[in-house]
Amino acid sequence: MTLAWTQDKPGIRRFVVVMRWLPALAAAAYLATVAVLGPELVRDVGWDTDVSGPLVLAERLRGSGPVFIPHYGEWTSLWWLLATRTLPWHAQLWEATGYVFAVTAAVLLGWATTRVAGKWAGLTAAAAALVVGPFALRSLMTVALHVTNSFTAAVLGVALVLLTRTRSWSLAVAVGLLAGANAASDPLLWIAGIVPFALAASLLARTTRRIDVAFRAAITLGVTIVSAIATNLLMHGLGFHVVGLSIGLAPVRDLPANTLHLGRMVALLGGANYALPGGYPREPLRALLAMLVLAAVVASALAAVKLTVRRAEPVARAYACYWGSASILLCVIFVITPNAAALGPNSVNYLLTLALAAGTGVALLAARSPRGQLAVALAVATVGAINIAGIVGGHAEMAAGNPLDTYQQPLVRLLERNGATRGYAGYWDAQNLSWQSGMRLLVAPVQRCGAQLCPYNFFTIRSWYEQHRGPTFLILDAANRFIPGAPPFVSDATASYHFGTLMVYLFDYDIARHIRLPAT
Repeated sequence: MTLAWTQDKPGIRRFVVVMRWLPALAAAAYLATVAVLGPELVRDVGWDTDVSGPLVLAERLRGSGPVFIPHYGEWTSLWWLLATRTLPWHAQLWEATGYVFAVTAAVLLGWATTRVAGKWAGLTAAAAALVVGPFALRSLMTVALHVTNSFTAAVLGVALVLLTRTRSWSLAVAVGLLAGANAASDPLLWIAGIVPFALAASLLARTTRRIDVAFRAAITLGVTIVSAIATNLLMHGLGFHVVGLSIGLAPVRDLPANTLHLGRMVALLGGANYALPGGYPREPLRALLAMLVLAAVVASALAAVKLTVRRAEPVARAYACYWGSASILLCVIFVITPNAAALGPNSVNYLLTLALAAGTGVALLAARSPRGQLAVALAVATVGAINIAGIVGGHAEMAAGNPLDTYQQPLVRLLERNGATRGYAGYWDAQNLSWQSGMRLLVAPVQRCGAQLCPYNFFTIRSWYEQHRGPTFLILDAANRFIPGAPPFVSDATASYHFGTLMVYLFDYDIARHIRLPAT
């Protein structure tokens, strides 16, 4: 297909044909940038305790007592970490796993979209899914922050396309087992993938009038439900507990603010920062980027409407409806529940699947239009170029100024010199220091309970707070004041040291005696 005005201009026609494939170049440049800066980005992300907490838990999950995980179970991620922790290079493997999942999801998306709408659409959808903004890239660099949702959503998209192409019952069961285990691990997957799959598969069965399609889809969904229930029962029976999970609806008066927050988070997902201090990129590029990303997310719903109204081929129609419904349901849940607004900029992690939906939407809308292909190619290349510049410019790195990052080496040397490799700190200074020290330290998170301390049960096991022989330490951080003020027992400290905003107290005994454990 070529544009009419290029018919008598071969040079321009060749240029336009090449330009249609700009998304491939943008994706390749983006992946090369991540490959070069990857080690630095991984280390920076590791200072976020929400990221390092699961890694430390997997390393140290050899004690006894209940295990506490915040907000959602992350069971499948934990299984992976535990299954590989004996490998000599497991730390590097763990740190690479998140982005491998993200790239694999894009590849699966590209394959499925190619089967539905051709090679250009498949490549463009995959490229658009990859070139996310610097802040969203941080989330993809770890297995801890909802990355299994977008991966499983891509798997379900492939399974939908294959419903009419294969009669494999084992595939239906395998997809159900994976989806169920990941839905138990992160319930957001019900919204981001499983319910949309049920809707799209129902549409596909009805439009093709094939009972075998309905049966295989029903098997996948049935196995998903059984797998999710069994996974939760197994993990809870083994003493794993999810804490801090609250489910409810936001007050009606909060819906306008939540909608505005959704818009900012969609923009941040695509690289336009209107949510964090020091917005980027500069205007008017930021406004342009935000408009392109918002338009792409809307395109996922428009593609579903367009292909349905035009009675497109059944698989294409169902596939468009799958991603369109995933996009709509995610946005609706984001707005009508209070969790996203309470989480602030980190709530962009809830929307990672939107990158796949948006890429599919723009690809399906433009698949049969030469002008549309050129416009989408330029848009994806623009987003990719801006985000590559943002990543190179350091916008994906946020540990700068973190006192633990600044003073890690002298702090670790001091503690090792005094034989104090076990200690306690506030949540934002605990497991991240353990991980970044190469597990030479074990720092358990605590909070103030009057004159004593209490465990802060995020990514912890009860035995961490049992008394042991030997010296320990307590770290207080005036920058975040997670522990507001020193408890009275610091008068027992044998020494104290300042490292910027950090105050380190050394004790010649285990201060676990001052930690109040709740009744089991």
